[in-house]
Amino acid sequence: MILVETSAWVEFDRATGSRTHQRLRELIIDGADIAVTEPVLMEVLAGARSEAAAERLRCLLTSFHWLPADAGTDFEGAAKIYRACRRAGVTPGGLVDCLIAVVALRHGARLLTADAGFVRMARVVPLVLDV
Repeated sequence: MILVETSAWVEFDRATGSRTHQRLRELIIDGADIAVTEPVLMEVLAGARSEAAAERLRCLLTSFHWLPADAGTDFEGAAKIYRACRRAGVTPGGLVDCLIAVVALRHGARLLTADAGFVRMARVVPLVLDV
């Protein structure tokens, strides 16, 4: 399973032609086991350029496997990742990125991302990236 992170969806939506855009396109065409979680949906919808674009993106993202964040464990897990990164001298992208990472870890999913913050984070926690 591949949890597709916000930056990858942005690359795809903007058709940038980047390696991440091409990888996500291949995964969709191949019918790969793509997953989305609430924080990713929130960030993608927040960045939509119009209400029509937001609705199109919502329909697209919710058509894939859903990995729900577990408020009982994932918020605390995200805080632990944040602290571990800080102790290691790594600045994580933010708590939302840590929450996305902990959801991927809990579900044993790889993370497709174009965000260098996750590359730094993966040096501290056992996050498997598909970059």
